Amino acid sequence: MYILDFKYHKPQTLEEACRILEQSENAAPIAGGTDILVEIKKGLRHNDDIVSLTEIRELKIIEESEDSLLIGAGVTHNELKNSRFVKEKYPALVETASMIGTEQIRNTATVGGNLCTGASCCDMAPVLIALNADVEITSSKERRIVPLKDFFIFHKETSLNKGELMTKIIVPLPQKNTGVGFEKFGLREAASISVASASAFVKVEDGKCVDSRIVIGAVAPVPKISEQAIGVLKGAKVIELSNGSAILKEVGEAAASDSLPLDDIRGTADFRRKVVNVLTQRAVLKAVERATN
Repeated sequence: MYILDFKYHKPQTLEEACRILEQSENAAPIAGGTDILVEIKKGLRHNDDIVSLTEIRELKIIEESEDSLLIGAGVTHNELKNSRFVKEKYPALVETASMIGTEQIRNTATVGGNLCTGASCCDMAPVLIALNADVEITSSKERRIVPLKDFFIFHKETSLNKGELMTKIIVPLPQKNTGVGFEKFGLREAASISVASASAFVKVEDGKCVDSRIVIGAVAPVPKISEQAIGVLKGAKVIELSNGSAILKEVGEAAASDSLPLDDIRGTADFRRKVVNVLTQRAVLKAVERATN
């Protein structure tokens, strides 16, 4: 398809990028481009100005602060999964990044771009919300911190305003006796879009689950915290959280009950509920194993 003309900008700083986004009537930022370029080529969108973020060094950091891991929004999925520090401290992040697209896509697509699509099936969101992550949003006037769980408004709609960019993902450092698991299901082994996904965070003390976050993906307009599943899991004895146990099945059923799936080409709503039930159970088992080892 013929692509309409646009102006291509390659700013060197965040300030310059934000200024272009503010002044243009119809600008879009681009990092890896694995989503936006496809939409442009298909004629699904047109922007008068395309603002490349590839030269902005601040967006490429992977750093440890006093109490957090800081991930630049322009970090690719392969850069994230190959980070020695991330491998050591956040195995669930490595697993999730490894499941996104193909090797070529992971070399190009960015963590921030995955989140900023706002798609209900974006894989990085459930595990980062389970990790209680925040995001830093920057404009020419201010920087603000938003809990990632509040960043998503609706499918493909986020809390980013005109002239703003996501610049960092801020992930609390893992505490003792905590673990996180992530599971997804797609229709093929490689490069699959999630039919459903689930991530679980647990904290274990004295043989019991004293805190948890369970987040389900691709089964609601936005990644969704399952309060019902959290309620079931809280206080559960670790010894009772085994494959096929009654309490674990109840957790899975609660997550499925909290889901709001739609029928589409990749699966019916009923199928998605059944899948997220199973994925939630698996994610909880993985999280408990990591919290207790």
